[in-house]
Amino acid sequence: MSVALFGINHRSAPVEIRETFAALGAACVRESLLVAGWKEAVVLSTCNRFEVYAVGNGPREHWGEHLSKALEKLSGVAVGAHRYLRTGSEAVAHLFSVASGLDSLVLGECEILSQIKKAYESAHASAATSKRTNVLFQRALLVGKAVRSSTHISMGQLSVASVAVELAKRIFGSLAGSDVLVLGAGETAEKTARHLISSKVSSLHISNRTWERARDLAAKLKADPVRWEAFPSLLAKADIVVSSTGASRPVLSAEVVKRALAQRGGRSLFLIDIAMPRDVSPDVDKINGVYLYRIEDLRAIADENASRRRGEIEAARSIIVRETDNFGAWLESLRVGPEISLRHSHLKPAPKVVAVCN
Repeated sequence: MSVALFGINHRSAPVEIRETFAALGAACVRESLLVAGWKEAVVLSTCNRFEVYAVGNGPREHWGEHLSKALEKLSGVAVGAHRYLRTGSEAVAHLFSVASGLDSLVLGECEILSQIKKAYESAHASAATSKRTNVLFQRALLVGKAVRSSTHISMGQLSVASVAVELAKRIFGSLAGSDVLVLGAGETAEKTARHLISSKVSSLHISNRTWERARDLAAKLKADPVRWEAFPSLLAKADIVVSSTGASRPVLSAEVVKRALAQRGGRSLFLIDIAMPRDVSPDVDKINGVYLYRIEDLRAIADENASRRRGEIEAARSIIVRETDNFGAWLESLRVGPEISLRHSHLKPAPKVVAVCN
């Protein structure tokens, strides 16, 4: 299989390294690789991973190292042992595993399917894919959908948003009557807000750098929209602040938090940062009276929820192995005849993929 994979994720690399790569921007990385001579590139960047699937020139056995050197030069970071490199069928199996939710912080989570779909569609729209990578990513989405429909891998808390709210419940016991501020109005922020509403919070405020998005989401959820320049004033009264903005640099500084604490009458402030790059400046964690939780702190809850579904992993892996073999057979068919289709597969190939997980 003519594809190389470079990756770092929540298991392999500390947050500082993941944050640096995430800040580069998927489009920037993809275009830089194409300019540098790579033929194809799909960049999957999420809060827990940064992966590049690329096709290059020259001997395929060197693609992984060449890709790693190109990305390290672009980022200015030597990742060393924090990276993982895959080529051929190993890269295919890894992508199928990611799509199935087996490589996620939250086992079986659904967001990864839409994230893969967006990454692929963005690369395709930029003419950064060809027939092989088109079919590879279309198949990955179908495999992810099949794993979730054929196994119970997706039982329980299934997203970073839901686990973040579960963490808040463990801190407060009950969220009923709590005053909560959500920073951000994207997909994760909206899911977090919905889980908070289900938990009976008394007040929910939503703020976003783009006022219209904050206003529209607040209207949809019957929450309180807050202009971006006004959100610091709410820190004086909020019980919990959940941040997921997608900003390239922290939106909550130590200075802002200290000013808010001075008005809280000795009450502690709880911050949950589920953004990548991080929304809350690292030095905030050193302030007395502030309790900062990040994505890494969700791991214990995620592992606890996943333990109830460990038996489903082998069933999921058997599907991944089968479909990796089927994809390899399809690639071989291209060599011997372009009209030979995918063989022995229980999944129907589709020219246009709409697989998502609700």
